[in-house]
Amino acid sequence: MINYYRSLKSDFIKLRRQPMLLVHLLIPLVGIGIFLAYFAYTPYSQASKVEGYMQALAAAFPTMIGIVCAIAADQESAAGQYQQFLTLPSRLVPLASKLSLLLLLGLGSVLLASAGFGAGFIYILNQSPYGLGFYVIAALILFGSSILLYALHFFVSLRFGKGASIGLGIVGSLTAALLLTGLGDQNWIYIPCAWAARLVTIWAQYGPSGAGSAPAALLLQQGILLCGVGTAAFMVLLGLWFRRWEGRKSLE
Repeated sequence: MINYYRSLKSDFIKLRRQPMLLVHLLIPLVGIGIFLAYFAYTPYSQASKVEGYMQALAAAFPTMIGIVCAIAADQESAAGQYQQFLTLPSRLVPLASKLSLLLLLGLGSVLLASAGFGAGFIYILNQSPYGLGFYVIAALILFGSSILLYALHFFVSLRFGKGASIGLGIVGSLTAALLLTGLGDQNWIYIPCAWAARLVTIWAQYGPSGAGSAPAALLLQQGILLCGVGTAAFMVLLGLWFRRWEGRKSLE
């Protein structure tokens, strides 16, 4: 544990030389401003505005994850061809540290994007049909259902390079948006990039009245089960792969 905390502290220090903090801060703030300005003049119902914003946020999340994971992996490459990953006694310590950093930044960013929008919708536009707690829970749903994507994109960044991670993120965002339509009604539970968009939509539609009221056809329970099992299984596979990884330079 001592090595883990030291590695995590080192990763936080490295943030001073990286744009990741700005990415996690500025993108949510810009998104909040754009959507609040748009919703101030649109005639849609208040609930529809909230649902639309949450869906847009969920669809954009894979691209953002792809970008930040690419930045993190590229920084380790530039700092000495991943030597920090390879020199500690336990190979899993730097991996756990880097993923922890990415997840903490992601959690803060999605909380800002969701709760910040909620605060603006409540106190500036005076339109929100929900309290601030609704937006906090929505942020936690978005984050929890996207943990696997962080591990996946970090693996892709290490193995194939930053271009592959960003490209996969863009494809993931497009896929998430597409699977919000009828095409994803029976298939979304098998597609990780669609988990966040579908789960937060169900929360927006049925959460205020109780998740138990969601129709069985929405596959809520199956989606939560596959999300949890899939995330845990991929974390194990990533750890097994990383222990054998030789640290060769990623292909661009």
